[in-house]
Amino acid sequence: MLENIPVWLLCIALLASPSLRAADDVPAAPAIAKITLEAALQRALSNAPQLKAAQAAASAAKGSQIQAGVWPNPEIGVDAENVGAQGDYSGFKSAEITYGVSQLVEVSGKRGARLAAADEEHAIAHAELEAARLDLTRDVKTAYAEAVAAKEGVALAEKQRSLASEVLANVNKRVNAAAEPLFQRSKSQVALSTSEMALDKATRDYAIAKHRLASLWGAEAVDFDLDSTSFFTISAPPKAQAVPALNKPADLVRWDAEVARKEALYDYEQAAAIPDPRFNVGMKEFRATNDRAFVVGVSLPIPVFDMNGGNIARARSEVTKATSEKRLAEVSRQTELERNQQELESAYRQAQILQSQMIPAAEKAYQLSRQGYGAGKFAYLEVLDAQRTLSDVRAQFNEALKTYHIRSAQVERLTATYQPDADQKEDEHAN
Repeated sequence: MLENIPVWLLCIALLASPSLRAADDVPAAPAIAKITLEAALQRALSNAPQLKAAQAAASAAKGSQIQAGVWPNPEIGVDAENVGAQGDYSGFKSAEITYGVSQLVEVSGKRGARLAAADEEHAIAHAELEAARLDLTRDVKTAYAEAVAAKEGVALAEKQRSLASEVLANVNKRVNAAAEPLFQRSKSQVALSTSEMALDKATRDYAIAKHRLASLWGAEAVDFDLDSTSFFTISAPPKAQAVPALNKPADLVRWDAEVARKEALYDYEQAAAIPDPRFNVGMKEFRATNDRAFVVGVSLPIPVFDMNGGNIARARSEVTKATSEKRLAEVSRQTELERNQQELESAYRQAQILQSQMIPAAEKAYQLSRQGYGAGKFAYLEVLDAQRTLSDVRAQFNEALKTYHIRSAQVERLTATYQPDADQKEDEHAN
């Protein structure tokens, strides 16, 4: 069949074949962008769903604050007397019609107490918004540290596989030279397979960690890589100390506002025991004589059966409950801060020792054992043991760095070290 096809057509087809195209014609794969910790924080603070929900709750509290200050609406009424009867009272000839307006007047500080409770509710909402921002910052730093540690785990697994491959090559040479028994080759092959399995697991763990990080800003795609620079930058943590009053965490600010709100509600329930009067003002029209007269009245409930005692007792107990919960929150926070501070200092010391002493010693021991094995001075078991030790100390260093950054993020959260931009806070408080 090919002999019937013109030669010029075959040449065009061959030139158009993808396998014969020039390498320059093949589109290059897009470069994967690297994001830093600061970029990850910015993405989360700009797009996180939980932060948007907290902002909406703060706006809702502002609406409640506005509503708490309004007065009760006046009521307008019309009463007709002496209508629709018999004789002189048939129809509307002798009707007496009263047009009036009534107004309920709150007394004994009800409105002030209600406003105070709404103000504290608004303060609670903004404290919870700040707490949500602090939580998000901590979660991003934690997820970033875990993801970078997983990335470094991939690098460590690749190094381990490379070492296992080198060892297998050396063992093959010695087995082929009848300097080692055959089963040593099998052992080194098992070590290589184990390192390949570890690399596959580390790669999957890294993908999962990136997905977890991306979910914090509401993204599903993980088309990015991570900058590991900040992961290896550590400094001696400050000693544990009391949090300054000017830097009070949002959690404790929230509990201060909650106790104040409960106290305002208690004041309101006490004030509610005194009934509110209703004043009536109107005009009465006499159809029979075409005369008019003003009508003034007042009504006041008699607090005989309902003196609001149950609501007062409930509100008093809720003040006690809120005060106790505030104290519990303060104690729990201090305990959590001290625990994380201790673990942060421990992780820092471990990382320092591993980096300055243990890793260099393990690398030197592995190099000497491999050189000695190649020269026939050491057994294969010595090389395998040195290789395993080097892998372990590198993994310990990676874990110590991860722990350092996670505990550092938790300490920053508990001490409210992170503060939002001033412009952003002003915009939120204006809502």
